Amino acid sequence: MAFNLAINNDIAVITFDDGKVNAVGFELIQQFNDALDEAEQNAKAVVLHGGEGKFCGGFDLSVMKADDKAKQHELVSKGAELIVRLYSFPLPVVVAAEGHSIAMGAIMLMAADLRIGKDADTKYGLNETAIGMVLPPFGMELAKARLANTSQTEALLFSRIYQGSEAVKAGFLDAAVPQEQVLATAMGYAEKLKMLPRQSFAESKIQLRKETIEKMKA
Repeated sequence: MAFNLAINNDIAVITFDDGKVNAVGFELIQQFNDALDEAEQNAKAVVLHGGEGKFCGGFDLSVMKADDKAKQHELVSKGAELIVRLYSFPLPVVVAAEGHSIAMGAIMLMAADLRIGKDADTKYGLNETAIGMVLPPFGMELAKARLANTSQTEALLFSRIYQGSEAVKAGFLDAAVPQEQVLATAMGYAEKLKMLPRQSFAESKIQLRKETIEKMKA
C-alpha cells in the first residue's frame, strides 16, 4: 500500500494506492487515522485521493471471507469509527474518486462533504444485497442521510450500481468530470472551502449531522 500525506497551502492531500482496489484493512484504517490527526493540527481542508483511476473497492476480503468472525467484527467496527470520524471531521473533507467506489468505498463517499467522481464507465454504489450481505447499520444510517430519497430503494435494496451523472443524482457524488480533471476539481473546491471559519464550520457540521451520527454510533 502506497500511502502518502502531503500538506500544501493548508490542504492535506491523503493519497492511498495499493495498485489494486484499495481494500480497507486494519493497516489502512490506522494510516487514515494518523493522517487525519496531522491534518486536524496542520491543515484547513482535506482531500482524499485513491490514486490514478481508482478509489476503493470495499473491506479487505481476505478478512471478510475468512472464518475468524471476531476479526471481521473488529475490522467492521474500526471501519465504522473511521467513517463516523470522517462524517464529523472539523475540517472540510473532499473526495477525488477517479475509479470504482463500491461497498465501503461508497460509504467513504457518503461520509465526505464533497465528492468528485469520474463521468465515464466507473462504478459507484452499495452491492451488499446482491452479494448476500446486509449493509452495516452505520452505513445504512449514513445512506439514509446522504442518498436521494428517490434512489434509496434501488440503491440499498436492489444494489443498483451507478455511473457518472446517475451517481450524482443518486447522491453518491456531487460532480462527475473527466478522469484527468477529478483531482484538480477536488483541489479547486478544497481551496475555496479552506477559507471557511473553522469553528463555525465544525459546529454547524455537528448540528446538521448530530442525529445521524448518534444513530451511526449506536
